[in-house]
Amino acid sequence: MLLGMVLVLGVAAAASAAALTTTFPAAGHAAHGHAGGIGAGDQVTLRMPLGGLAPGQTARGRQVVANGEGRSLRYSLSSASVDADHKGVRDVLRVTIRLADPASGAAATCNAFDGVLLYRGPLGANAAGFGDARMGQQPGDRILAAGQRETICIEIGMPLDAGNAYQGAATATTWTIAAEQEDGNP
Repeated sequence: MLLGMVLVLGVAAAASAAALTTTFPAAGHAAHGHAGGIGAGDQVTLRMPLGGLAPGQTARGRQVVANGEGRSLRYSLSSASVDADHKGVRDVLRVTIRLADPASGAAATCNAFDGVLLYRGPLGANAAGFGDARMGQQPGDRILAAGQRETICIEIGMPLDAGNAYQGAATATTWTIAAEQEDGNP
């Protein structure tokens, strides 16, 4: 069985296939609402094109988040998934979100996929992500100092035991980064 998806995620496959869509800017490009990076009040939709996913396979994407403000900000990442075919593949897919590999230094790669764990669990209708877009400090929110950047690594996998019911299934996921200034928003 294969699976397809676009970050708004894209995965497509052969054999038994499910179509996935997820959205991120081009891999490695900074998420930004204006020149220089993301700013307070910005919401950015991400795209991560993916190939086919068969049971037991995973696909990875990488997104740089850069603070283009003159002060620190906090941000969160949320997802919203729709299964237009009602096969429920979004509830079978597993997601792991980490920061870039610590040993990769300034290159901020996701090759080893061993950075700080931010989320591990189901993709679901709106389960995957970290932090909360509500104003103020929420559990899981990330803080970026003025001019700071960090890389988010996302891995999406089809469990090895996924059955034939998901053959040809499709889901579309939109990932959103929401940011606010830290000052004045306790």
